[in-house]
Amino acid sequence: MNEHVPPVAAPVVPGLTGLTVLARGGYATVYRALQESVGRDVAVKIENRSLDTEHDRRRFMREARAAGRMSSHPHVVDLFDAGVLPDGHPYMIMELCEGSYADRLRAERLAPAEVRDIGAKIADALADAHRLGVLHRDVKPANILVSGFGEPALADFGLAVLTEMRDVSTTLEVLTPAYAPREMFRHGCEPSPAADVYSLCATLYALLRGKPPRWYEDRDPSLITLIELFDHPIPDLPGVPGELLDLLRAGMSNDQGARPTAEELRDGLGSLPLQPAPVPADDAVRVAPAPASRPRAWSMLTQPRPAGPPPEPPSAEPRSAEPPDPRKDDPEATMPHGRDRWPFLGAGVAILVLGLVFAAAAWYGTGRAIPHRAVLRSGVSPVSRSNGPIAIGGCMLRAVGAVCPTAPQCFDTLTVSAGVARARALPCTEPHTWEVFAIGILPAAVPGVGYQDIKADQAVERICNAGVLVLVDIAARMWLVDVLPPSPEAFAGGDRTFRCLAGTGPNKQSAPAFSH
Repeated sequence: MNEHVPPVAAPVVPGLTGLTVLARGGYATVYRALQESVGRDVAVKIENRSLDTEHDRRRFMREARAAGRMSSHPHVVDLFDAGVLPDGHPYMIMELCEGSYADRLRAERLAPAEVRDIGAKIADALADAHRLGVLHRDVKPANILVSGFGEPALADFGLAVLTEMRDVSTTLEVLTPAYAPREMFRHGCEPSPAADVYSLCATLYALLRGKPPRWYEDRDPSLITLIELFDHPIPDLPGVPGELLDLLRAGMSNDQGARPTAEELRDGLGSLPLQPAPVPADDAVRVAPAPASRPRAWSMLTQPRPAGPPPEPPSAEPRSAEPPDPRKDDPEATMPHGRDRWPFLGAGVAILVLGLVFAAAAWYGTGRAIPHRAVLRSGVSPVSRSNGPIAIGGCMLRAVGAVCPTAPQCFDTLTVSAGVARARALPCTEPHTWEVFAIGILPAAVPGVGYQDIKADQAVERICNAGVLVLVDIAARMWLVDVLPPSPEAFAGGDRTFRCLAGTGPNKQSAPAFSH
């Protein structure tokens, strides 16, 4: 590949006319053009470098086709065509977008709820790309464009392969240092999906702050200084909820193995019921510990739970001699898949364990969610330990229409017969298959206790899922999730309580995992 030969001044791209320069950079030039065959305006990006060997050209086209397959994602800039000009310069013909979030960043700081939504959409696009084996390698505000429908759309997927085809020193040059993770500054480090996640989280933080994370307020740091800044904490931001900041810090962990996947980041952002965070009187920026290694748990104190005991467990059923797999009778159930699922809300545990939090008492009076930065009274901790995994002493399920059990509730194997699911209640100190992590009430529209119907109900799906489970106990992120409807007898008596269950397999647990 020739790294230094620029394209001709007036490139001729098949099917395009009227090329005018939109932007010119060190590695590519973007033109506005008319695609004659369909009469639409497009953007065409032409690399300044040329692909001099047939091998490089074939590889580029192969990767461009992969990028084209995923460009149908609603939050990826459409890729219409790709090719190599006669002089060897690769090009991409893409959807024309009129602006980027770099433009927004220069004009204003974005509201937390908008940043959350942008992040969830772009994380979904990255998750789709990663499943196809495509890395972006340069997620930043300038590469998140605003589509003609006003939606965020990730650009430059197609040319990401060109970064991979350069040598290591050039690859580092192509990265945008402000949004690149620490490992990418090490010689010989291969790009990974975790690097894309870091860059997206750094981008979202910049949209909230107005500057990249750890960036000086009055000047840009040198590259050497920037590398040193990775050891500095990422500050809180006035008016930005701690839940959102903790998730972004997690995605910017210096330990790439501790970051969430793009899919987990998407789910984590989507599950955040953001509420405005209080702005300190002096508008000071508060600092939380910098992420360093894999967090062990995450917790958040929330509103006080409703007074009174939880609904009684369903009536007991005989215990089977050989418990089947907990989902044997549920053909639609699936195991969690992929690599070890990262605790995508994990960074907050450092704050909790160290007690670097605000006073909680005043928040009870307001009825708002209590930030996890509430000052812990001496000897009191929201995190309690049992013989099993770390358990959380508070939960944040009201936003999804559920409550946490006030005492552990455990069950034997869930069996389904004639469409009705049952499970025998057991003491949590005995071997058991399931433990309740959330409790909800069936909507009035649900006519009966059919297991599949209840499991497919939107209100039930919104509560009984892995994303909600990790809000209760991040250590259970790999557990199976199921739902236990009320028994027919209880339902006939007016009890519409359903329970969300979590477990690791038949009789695998012998102590309560969730402490409330």
